[in-house]
Amino acid sequence: MRRLVLPLLALVAMPRRGEPMQIETDRATLYVEDGALTPSEAARFARLLDQGIADIESYLRPAAPEGLREGRIVYRVLDDLPYSMTRGRHVSLMAERVRTDSAPYLHETVHVLLPAPNHSIWLSEGFASFVESHVSEAIGGYDAHVFSRTGNRGVDGEAARWLARGPGREVLPYVGVPGEPPEVLSERRRVAAPFYVLSQSFAKFLIERLGLARVIALVSSRDPEGDLSRASGRTVETWKAEWLSAIGAPAAGSVGQR
Repeated sequence: MRRLVLPLLALVAMPRRGEPMQIETDRATLYVEDGALTPSEAARFARLLDQGIADIESYLRPAAPEGLREGRIVYRVLDDLPYSMTRGRHVSLMAERVRTDSAPYLHETVHVLLPAPNHSIWLSEGFASFVESHVSEAIGGYDAHVFSRTGNRGVDGEAARWLARGPGREVLPYVGVPGEPPEVLSERRRVAAPFYVLSQSFAKFLIERLGLARVIALVSSRDPEGDLSRASGRTVETWKAEWLSAIGAPAAGSVGQR
């Protein structure tokens, strides 16, 4: 394969027909399914990935005394993918979203750099969504707006609007507890959208009240709900009720509990 030197010390492996294109940067390896992106689109996205890793690290590392996951991150861009996903240091992204600058590359990179060894999906997904919005709004890159349309600046209003409707009220009991709503993977608009928006709003509320470092510690905990109660002297239910009041939504008891 022929290799070309690009800015950011990226190396592009020009593929044979049917093989994925491979691009190496300082921090990432990008594989692009044959035909999914043009070489110029792939090179541009590789630069975004490399800079995105650096930007997220610059924001999180000062507040993460235990450090972030080290090592190269591998990204794959594929046409036939139902949604973006992360496994270990490997991130898979939908080609159509990459082509339209709507791929959640920052969100998925957060999952790689700060693994969550728990089942508190509301916290790991809400935190990753918060960081994606913060980095794109304050540092660089773009927010994919997969579920939240207004980022951190408007997510509280979006959450309140979801809670005025059935889908938001149905997923609210899964915010603040381990687990996830049924059909969150298959019903992306009816279930995943309100769940992710509510989770981002609640994570944002906790970061604003407790600070980034304490919430990073919760994300990295095996029992984040228990640790939150022990560290703050207040139950998750109390924090949740205060969040709902702050965004102008009904108290948790009036919209149902699990």
